[in-house]
Amino acid sequence: MERLASLFEELERLTGVADIAYHEIRDGRLNPVSKTKTDQLGVEKWKSVHAEHPVYIRHDRLLREMMEHPQTVVLQDVKNDPRAADEFFLFGIDSIMVLPVMQHETVKGIVVVASIGARHDFTKEEVKRAESLVFEYKDAFQLQHKEDSSR
Repeated sequence: MERLASLFEELERLTGVADIAYHEIRDGRLNPVSKTKTDQLGVEKWKSVHAEHPVYIRHDRLLREMMEHPQTVVLQDVKNDPRAADEFFLFGIDSIMVLPVMQHETVKGIVVVASIGARHDFTKEEVKRAESLVFEYKDAFQLQHKEDSSR
């Protein structure tokens, strides 16, 4: 989890956006793993909202597209983007960058950089650097992939 916290710090330094989270994709849905502690959205509220409103890949256009064509997705203006998921509105997100976490050419999770309370225009440079950071820190995600011995 320390490596994940370091990645979040680097992404915040890069973008100036404080709400950053990692979700593992398991059983066809998002499973919240970790996020930054912010005034806008605390970790407990984040996890409880996700528990009450599970995000299933098949019901989410943006995530379905990402599973088929793994690449970073940026919504500069969530309120006016047809790809915006209901969950973005639940959390009050104004702008978002969603970075796929890959393992063996499969999307295993996503890192979300979410601007809450103000729009943020993610630049091409920020996106490229963020993708590099996720790749550099890929060992941080391996901690989350514990093999289930009962399979």
